[in-house]
Amino acid sequence: MTLSLFKETWLHLMRNSKNRLTIALVFIGIIFYSGFFLTKQNGYDTIDLDQLKMSVQSNKGIMETAAEKGNFNVNLFTGKSAYADGKYKYENSRALLAAIENGDVGRYIELTNVYVPDFHFEEKNDYYNKHSLYPGKDREYDSVNNHNRIGSYDPDILSFHVLQEKTSWQQIQLFLHNWGPTILIVLTLFIAADVFVLGVRKRTQQIGVPIGWGRYLFTQSLAILSFVLIFFAAAALLFFIVNGLLYGFGSLSWQVPLFNYSEDYMMNPDVYSLMSIGSFLLKTIPFLLLLLYLFIRLSALLSLLFRQEVVVFVAGLFVLLFEKLYFSRTTRDIFGIDISHFPQTYFDFGKVISGEKNFMLNTPTITVNQGLFVIAATLIGVEVLLAIATYIRTRQKFIG
Repeated sequence: MTLSLFKETWLHLMRNSKNRLTIALVFIGIIFYSGFFLTKQNGYDTIDLDQLKMSVQSNKGIMETAAEKGNFNVNLFTGKSAYADGKYKYENSRALLAAIENGDVGRYIELTNVYVPDFHFEEKNDYYNKHSLYPGKDREYDSVNNHNRIGSYDPDILSFHVLQEKTSWQQIQLFLHNWGPTILIVLTLFIAADVFVLGVRKRTQQIGVPIGWGRYLFTQSLAILSFVLIFFAAAALLFFIVNGLLYGFGSLSWQVPLFNYSEDYMMNPDVYSLMSIGSFLLKTIPFLLLLLYLFIRLSALLSLLFRQEVVVFVAGLFVLLFEKLYFSRTTRDIFGIDISHFPQTYFDFGKVISGEKNFMLNTPTITVNQGLFVIAATLIGVEVLLAIATYIRTRQKFIG
């Protein structure tokens, strides 16, 4: 009976037009992202080519004008004459443009280590001033991490795609580090929202199978979990192949930033280290499995309480996004309880694994082990509540 229920739930998931549309849109979105969006997406230190060309002409004009006017006197503030300053910027910007147009990544890195065009520097400052509570701190963090990451690559494999993190493994790592966990949980909530209330709406024979009510919901939960995992794996495989053919596949051994919090981190360069993409992805697996199962079981609990799929989905979204209501860069605790004890802190687990969450909140308490413990404890709490709910709202009351 359990196997029959599992298969029946799978058939519902496969036949559901909502799920089919979701799968189709995700696959189309992957192709569109790699084929169109990623092509125009810039990396952390990508220099705008059109502005660089204008900069070359502008600096050339400054240099030539200074030469015509004989302006070779040293400026007390810059330590250079107008001619020398224009010549320096002209030669470097021209060399930078040539490196980009010729695809000479080694030369590009060499030049950007000593020279950055004024317009690019100003754009960076404007970005951090507008989007960051601590512009100087965040710019230093991103700059050091970017420098360490690029320095870890074997020069033989370098390309601008690698530099801009467009290869498949790099993109998958970035996805899980940024918005990926939230997107995957939202998709899971959307798929699971109507499964547990199916018997109420359609009065199927499935609701009357002779197995315990708790076991019934558990079997459905496992079916949903297996379905979404296969769906996500297929989507990842499609992305890996399509994106890899366009930009390269990358390597699991390539390095990504790892921040090891220390109270003296501003003076201690050892806090900035690296970990392999493979190690990062390996650490995401338990988080992903626990969180997907947690939200599936939460959907089961919400279904017993509300018996309406839209309400179940919205309530699940509220739990997922609840952290956004109180989160700030200065939040260390809530009602005197350290923020590391709340499960919402670990929903964006990519930043926990990389140490970025500790950097953002200036705390050492948010760790991988603590996160797994808190999420597991939360799951146990949901299981207890679900057991109570199934005892109070029996199958007969649920379908009544």
